[in-house]
Amino acid sequence: MNIQFSKKDTNIVKGVAILAMLFHHCYVTEVSFKAHGVSFAPFSKGTVVSLALWSKVCVGIFVFLSAYGITLALKRLYDNGQYDRKNLSWASSRRVWKILAGFWPVFLLAVLGCALWAPDSFSVYGQGVSKILYVILDFLGLADLFGTPTLIGTWWYLSLAFVEILILPLLYLVYRRCGAFLTVLLSFFLPMALSLDMSELVRYLPAMALGVWFAQEDLFVKIFEWRLPHAGLSVTRIVEFLVLAVVLAGTVWLKSSEFGKAHTNITDSVTPLAVILFTWLFLAGIPVLRDVLAVFGKYSMNIFLLHNFIRARWFEDFSYSFRFWWLIVLVLLLDNFILSVGIEWLKKLLHYNTFVSKTENRLRAVTLERGNNG
Repeated sequence: MNIQFSKKDTNIVKGVAILAMLFHHCYVTEVSFKAHGVSFAPFSKGTVVSLALWSKVCVGIFVFLSAYGITLALKRLYDNGQYDRKNLSWASSRRVWKILAGFWPVFLLAVLGCALWAPDSFSVYGQGVSKILYVILDFLGLADLFGTPTLIGTWWYLSLAFVEILILPLLYLVYRRCGAFLTVLLSFFLPMALSLDMSELVRYLPAMALGVWFAQEDLFVKIFEWRLPHAGLSVTRIVEFLVLAVVLAGTVWLKSSEFGKAHTNITDSVTPLAVILFTWLFLAGIPVLRDVLAVFGKYSMNIFLLHNFIRARWFEDFSYSFRFWWLIVLVLLLDNFILSVGIEWLKKLLHYNTFVSKTENRLRAVTLERGNNG
């Protein structure tokens, strides 16, 4: 049996992450919903808000998955004796280009939407020559990295994604030289020892290290192989489910504890890993659910980039008009999913994907040629 953490498994986990992201942004602060008479039954408002705060686990999940995918590529280069500047430059450039190529159509749509429904949004860029610079940096996904204005706060993650792409080759080299234990340990405690501020990089560095570890050692496969002899025992499955459920409940407590608030780098690495394992071991085994999650995961980038415009910038009253907390999230998901499908259809119609592929080929030729000349 060929067991692997496949692309479909990745999309299933992304589907869970994007649901968590929508829930997080809908209820993490009362500013979002207090004027709309939302019903939180059968839970209290406080419980839903606490769960929404915990649901920022979505960021750590995406960071882990990115590190996992990048490491698989780096592993091939390293094992084939191609771990050099030329090939690393191309691998990093290709990933940055993929993100930008996916972001730019959404950026243009966001600009059009704001021009129609929220023209005041552009005031964030200010006036004069600096406005042009801020728009360019936002268009390149670098606003958060440079601390400049952005059209929507959600796009801060793009800067983290670029930084992750750039530092993963170094982190992977540390892993190959120092091993899993020391690399993961350093990712947690070296920033503390150096008294570094809890920046986004410091906060999610352990999640990156865990992604490297799981990819390098094929830990998903090993976990599956370990449990395979016991797969027919229902009592074993029940115990596994309960253990992971207790761990997940524990991460909810950890997130709201004083320790968790002071050490977000720990909570935002342990919690995503627990969610990923729970999703892969249990949710991915439910036939209809796994297919639905995989579809949402496939369009997760577009949903991530657009959902806060629909929820809070363009159609806030509509988004929160469905009264029940769960229905609001569901409708927001469907809105963004339909829009995302439309975006992908339009990209095909305009041959945008062909342009992306051709540009990628040109970038590859230029990058490798420079590497050879260097």
